[in-house]
Amino acid sequence: MAFEYPSTITARKKKKEKEREKNYREAIDPVFNKKEEAKKELSIDQLEDALTRGDKSNLSLKSIKKIADAAADDKQLTKSLEKISRNMLKGGGRAMYKSGSKGCKLAMKGKGRAYGKNS
Repeated sequence: MAFEYPSTITARKKKKEKEREKNYREAIDPVFNKKEEAKKELSIDQLEDALTRGDKSNLSLKSIKKIADAAADDKQLTKSLEKISRNMLKGGGRAMYKSGSKGCKLAMKGKGRAYGKNS
């Protein structure tokens, strides 16, 4: 084995790290190149969840690309958005508001006629 200066070793390591980072960016590009905002946000959330859930420290570039492609799939994103909107409006009333979450103790118990009475 020939002698190699430490500066060349460091340069080679930096080059390898830059190449790895470039390949990672290319793998997750389909998620960040989405045009529609709602789908883009949802796909970013799904990618983040998939990459951070459990022990994912030793994922290969190929598996990261598969995860990113699955998170960027338009059919799946459309169905997920429909499901989210359906669940928001399922309870009836104004969307995203729980009935009786804040307010007077009597109002939460449904005793609206008790307002303004002394007894």
